[in-house]
Amino acid sequence: MLDMQKRSEMSWIEVQFLSTAKDILLASRNTLKWTYCFAYYLTRCNTTLLFEDNQRDLEMAVEQLSELLERQFEPDKLAALKQAVIDKSVYVAGRREVLLEATAADLLEGKMIWSIEDSTTATLALAVPTKKK
Repeated sequence: MLDMQKRSEMSWIEVQFLSTAKDILLASRNTLKWTYCFAYYLTRCNTTLLFEDNQRDLEMAVEQLSELLERQFEPDKLAALKQAVIDKSVYVAGRREVLLEATAADLLEGKMIWSIEDSTTATLALAVPTKKK
């Protein structure tokens, strides 16, 4: 950020979009890390396929944002880069929320089934109990 400030003559506040994008990127990568573990123990069903589609969409968006942040910037094209980073950051944050909210709703409704291998017994299938109304 300091390099961008010096080379482009932007103020400190004008380069804060990078810090925000970095925070969104880190939070999204952390979410993805745990969704891979989570998906490993899910029984295959339509809900799992939707979960994996949301996961894949977030993964692609995270990689695109990461590429934008890794780019060498040219001071004369900084406005376009800034706009692209902000747009992609908003998209990534939105996809992360969609993934988390859809997963939480599916868990509460009992649509996701856990499949846990135990070395002494057969596969155990555990459904998350539904919320009583």
